[in-house]
Amino acid sequence: MKKYRLLIALSLFVGTISAQGVDNERMNKDLKVAQTVLNSLVNENNAMHWNYEREQQTQYIEDYGVILTLPKSNVFAFNFGPTAPPMPDISAAIAKGFGVIEEIQLDEYEEELDEEDKTEIVEIREVRRQELVERQAELEKRAAIAIARAQSKIQDMDSMREQNSVKRTENVIDFLLDYGHLISQLNPSDKILVMEKGHDIRYFRDAGRVERLKTNRLSVEANVKDILAFQEGKIDREEAKSRIVVNTEKEEIPLQKDLTLLNTILKRLYAQDLSETYYLNGGMPTEQIEGLGVIFYMDMVSSIRNGNESWNIPTQNKENLNQAERDDLIKNIYPKFEEELKKNIIEYGKNVSSLAENEQLIFKVGITKCEGCKIPETLELQIKSKTLKDLKSGKLTDKEALNEIKVVKGNLQ
Repeated sequence: MKKYRLLIALSLFVGTISAQGVDNERMNKDLKVAQTVLNSLVNENNAMHWNYEREQQTQYIEDYGVILTLPKSNVFAFNFGPTAPPMPDISAAIAKGFGVIEEIQLDEYEEELDEEDKTEIVEIREVRRQELVERQAELEKRAAIAIARAQSKIQDMDSMREQNSVKRTENVIDFLLDYGHLISQLNPSDKILVMEKGHDIRYFRDAGRVERLKTNRLSVEANVKDILAFQEGKIDREEAKSRIVVNTEKEEIPLQKDLTLLNTILKRLYAQDLSETYYLNGGMPTEQIEGLGVIFYMDMVSSIRNGNESWNIPTQNKENLNQAERDDLIKNIYPKFEEELKKNIIEYGKNVSSLAENEQLIFKVGITKCEGCKIPETLELQIKSKTLKDLKSGKLTDKEALNEIKVVKGNLQ
């Protein structure tokens, strides 16, 4: 079974695609319709869980296909293990505590007590010890009942989660077979991937948190050629279903060393002290999808605010700029940032050899905020592994490889 290294908290956003032969406006419309149909089928027409626009996101990637998303199931369960440890027996300790107190009392009033009184006190202490033993037994009995009830509820929740997962999977498969063809401009060699996503924000600043958020998630992948074959009656429904790949397993597949090194190099190049344009805000999370390649997420910032009065731009060694001065500088260095990023991808990406030729390096970049600056909110750069390998082997020049980078810009700020 194919497996995906999928990141639980990273967003896929809709961009304007400059693919040759693809009507961008029509593609975006098809994707919105497809996402709406998917939402309705999977959630059985209940819109309660689909109030967040950020969860309803799609993306078309040339030479790969389409990625659609759905929220992760909201049925949770906790695993306490098959048995709970026994409660510690603290009655002896408590009894000993009482005994110490009473011995002190005896020592203080020893001269005032006769043997009969002392014997009575000892008997009372023994009764107290026995009461504590009985109380301990009752506590353990109650705890056992509570644990049994909790484990029963856990099993019920696990069963609900499993049933929910099965139902969601069936609905996604039905969507792919019955409605996948509505994304009309896909090639037979393309894929449609549906994957669960949790609540997220545009970019996670803490790369470590991204790693910790990896959990089981559902992903379902179909080849467009199989969907078309089913629609045309060339294969029956059962055969079409058998060709759909379903993945529900937890994945902890680390990046290959060459990809990890590329990630490390770019993080260093775009640290505040080395960059000459924008710099990285936090880490540089990745998302690896078999057959697509690796997506690098870069949240780029430019300046630090001094209270409400002025701005510092550390990469330019500029301080105490007013808003207009800051925005003008940020706008003017954007072209340099884009060109340098492309050159760095070419320079250091050519050493990546672990990707298949049909896979890509994709860089999703969030651009620093600059209202009214007419620079894009987002930038996406895509380069095929084959291009990088041809560059390294000398089949392509740097200039030719740069021209092979596909550029997708988001809305202007």
